[in-house]
Amino acid sequence: MKKLYFAGGWFNPKQKEEHIRMGNFLKSLKKFDVFNPRIAGGDFKPGLETERMTQVLMNNINAILESDIVVAITDYKDMGTLWECGFAYANNKPIIYYCETLGDKPFNLMLAKTGRVAKNLDELKELLEDEQSFVFSKIHSYEGIIE
Repeated sequence: MKKLYFAGGWFNPKQKEEHIRMGNFLKSLKKFDVFNPRIAGGDFKPGLETERMTQVLMNNINAILESDIVVAITDYKDMGTLWECGFAYANNKPIIYYCETLGDKPFNLMLAKTGRVAKNLDELKELLEDEQSFVFSKIHSYEGIIE
C-alpha cells in the first residue's frame, strides 16, 4: 500500500469543506495509507509557541519523508500547504496539486513546473491510478496558462 500525504488548509469554512470532502475521497480509494494532518492531531489553537506545535511540525515532516506521494489542495493558497509542497519537492517526493477553483485562470509557475495538476476529482483519481505519478520528476510540463 502506497503512503499518501494529504496537504491542505482547513482554517476557514470553504477550506474546511474542501479538505473534508477531499479527505473522504482519498480515504474511499482504499489503496493508500493516507496521512491527513488535520485528523492526525494537527489542529491546535493559535497562540504562543508550545511543545504541541513542535510535535505537529515534526509529525508532518516525518509523514512527508515517509510518503510515496503528496496530494496538496492549492485552492485558497494556504501558506503551510505551500511550505509542505516545497519541502516535499526538496526531498524528491512526487506532488499532485489539486485546484478545483482554478478554472481557466493561470496557474503558478513554481507549482506548474514541480508537480502534476488535477482540477477535479476525476482527474485526481486518474493521476493516482497512473504509476508515473509516483515517480519524482524535477521538472513537469503544464498544458494551461502559467503566471
